[in-house]
Amino acid sequence: MSHNERCKECKARVRQLLEKTFGAVIPNYRMQLGTRPEELREHPRYSVLNDIYSALQNHRGFPEFVRAAYVDVDFFLPDQKMIVEFDESQHFTGPRKIALSHYPSEINLGFSRDTWMKHCDEIQAYDNDPPFRDEQRAWYDTLRDFIPEAKGFRSTVRIFARDMAWCSLDVNNVNDIQRFQTLMGINNENGITNTNDGRNQ
Repeated sequence: MSHNERCKECKARVRQLLEKTFGAVIPNYRMQLGTRPEELREHPRYSVLNDIYSALQNHRGFPEFVRAAYVDVDFFLPDQKMIVEFDESQHFTGPRKIALSHYPSEINLGFSRDTWMKHCDEIQAYDNDPPFRDEQRAWYDTLRDFIPEAKGFRSTVRIFARDMAWCSLDVNNVNDIQRFQTLMGINNENGITNTNDGRNQ
């Protein structure tokens, strides 16, 4: 049987590997912040966020898709002040590409914007339950990427679920830990070093 990207053990293994590399990891951490443009006026990127929200509204004519007053993140590393997201295929949609295309060139990201946009083109995921689900998911992902500039965090790091069978990595194997760190763009001092590849192109 081929490996499925929704393998629950993969996400659990990523958490273990993050703990091995960084220390404390809080899964499904709830970030309290405004989720509507009018609640984000104090954000340094307010105008960009407003433009992204408008672009998502205009994409298919869904004016209201925000339903929560918070954003949950896959993993929060409190000692590092860093968010790590584990992106499965449903995140790579037309609306997500629209949102990414509006990101300013100078923004610091913990993943390659160009690569993520390419995944959107290749996967073209679609979820119509509710009908505006793709716009909603793209907006919440945008907020996760822009949280660091509002809260003084390190750039949000994103891991692509399809990159490998993450559950095959052994948290007690030095080579596997190094492989994981390389895929994340981590150097030996536990710093994010090469997650910037191509994001500004």
